[in-house]
Amino acid sequence: MTTRLKWMTVAVGTAVVVSTLAVWFLWLAPRPRVLIVGSTTTTQDTGLLDVLQVEYTGQTGMPVRIVVAGTGAILQQGRDGDLDVLLTHDRARELTFVADQQGLWRKPVMYNWFVLVGPGVRTWNSSLSAAQLAQNASAFLALLYEHRTEITFVSRGDGSGTYAKELALWASAGVDASLLSGSWYKETGSGQANTLRVAAEFGGYALTDEATWNLLQAQGLTGNLTVVVRDLVQMKNLYAVIPINAAVHPKAYEEGALAFAAWLTGAAGQAVVENFQVAGKPAFYPDAGDPNA
Repeated sequence: MTTRLKWMTVAVGTAVVVSTLAVWFLWLAPRPRVLIVGSTTTTQDTGLLDVLQVEYTGQTGMPVRIVVAGTGAILQQGRDGDLDVLLTHDRARELTFVADQQGLWRKPVMYNWFVLVGPGVRTWNSSLSAAQLAQNASAFLALLYEHRTEITFVSRGDGSGTYAKELALWASAGVDASLLSGSWYKETGSGQANTLRVAAEFGGYALTDEATWNLLQAQGLTGNLTVVVRDLVQMKNLYAVIPINAAVHPKAYEEGALAFAAWLTGAAGQAVVENFQVAGKPAFYPDAGDPNA
């Protein structure tokens, strides 16, 4: 073997060894841990979750995996220790979650509004005018129940934050949850967008967050439905962030959860919320500074 050939053989061998070592060290190098965020179908249906994920990873380099379900299911997954941080919208159950030491704390992030949609405001024999009913969810739901044989109401029926709000509104109208049954009351057991599609199909009434409504309306998927009740007293829709308590759930990525929550409630995350629109309209309003939210 010539000297030149020996040199080339050694060089090639060295290159192979160096490449192999480089791959090995790269494989051994610490990788960023993936943060698991649990959130709701309303944040997914509107597209906000995708934007938050892209913006947060782009600004911080932290990879994020999103798990989506109704608020009730997300809170249960949090109790099961399967998530790192929650973004949900049911204040009462969130406060219970934190009181049970499942989460470190609850901080407001944003809000929008629930609205009742349907084929129109019907006054029947009410002493209130259509304009008055359009601002009073309790009165209008009481009227719907009184005339339930003439209407269809489509409910999510899925344990979500929206479903919890619906039950609370029925209760404020004097209608117990046990009375919500029969052919007039249909439960989809699914997310907000699908529930609105079913309501459009039946020409029924439904409760929805306004952002998802605006999205489906812009897509021409709401049939003859319109917003019939916008009650600014009872129908504010509050979203909050809760880092999972690693003292209770050791697998939880508490450091990552705290970083995400700080970003989401800080200037950068609140700017993303403020600038996000659906069908040319604000979908959510930043709310991190409200101590009463």
